[in-house]
Amino acid sequence: MTSPKVNNSKNIITKKTLETDMPLEKRRNHIVKVSIAGIGGVGKTTLCQRAMGTILDDYFDNYKITIGVQFFTHNVNTDMGEIVLSVWDLAGQPQFQQIMNRFLTGSKGIILAYDSTIIDSYFSLHYSWIPLIKEHCVKDVPILLISTKNDLLDHREVDPDQVKEFINSKEEHGLNIIGFMETSSKSNINVRETFESLCKNIVQTEINKYHQEQNKLEEN
Repeated sequence: MTSPKVNNSKNIITKKTLETDMPLEKRRNHIVKVSIAGIGGVGKTTLCQRAMGTILDDYFDNYKITIGVQFFTHNVNTDMGEIVLSVWDLAGQPQFQQIMNRFLTGSKGIILAYDSTIIDSYFSLHYSWIPLIKEHCVKDVPILLISTKNDLLDHREVDPDQVKEFINSKEEHGLNIIGFMETSSKSNINVRETFESLCKNIVQTEINKYHQEQNKLEEN
């Protein structure tokens, strides 16, 4: 059996290295698949690169849009030890929507991102990405909702209170939204915290499932 090919960049790896069908307790490196989704141009890739420490100072002047999917890894220290997030950065252009379902499948957690300065980017989560998540992900998959580009407060179009109201209406949308963060890759606001928060919630979810299974075994 040949070893999976790894990209020359230490932070970008190929799809073959990101299989996630093994439970956490059987993995040597505790690899967990997460996806970050939203329409094109909201800053998903920028957020990933800032968190992984690979972004350059001139990046914001030379931005290139993601084509298809990019893969990143990010290490997070948790109560279960070090967790390696395999982050699937999904392109948001309409022409890629028909293949996004296969990349969402198997995600242990999802980051839904919208641009705080473009209200349509927020609405797109409702009519595009949320239906895909409901169809192709497990019902209780943890979802962290984030707004980007919060260094541009004078240009904000999305009221955070509107977002929080949506999150609180759990009975209506039926999603496991674990929180909301306002971020800025340019100003480095809540960047690493975004991934750490999602990762720690995933770990706690796995721990809870383990205890529930153990309790069922003891009852039987």
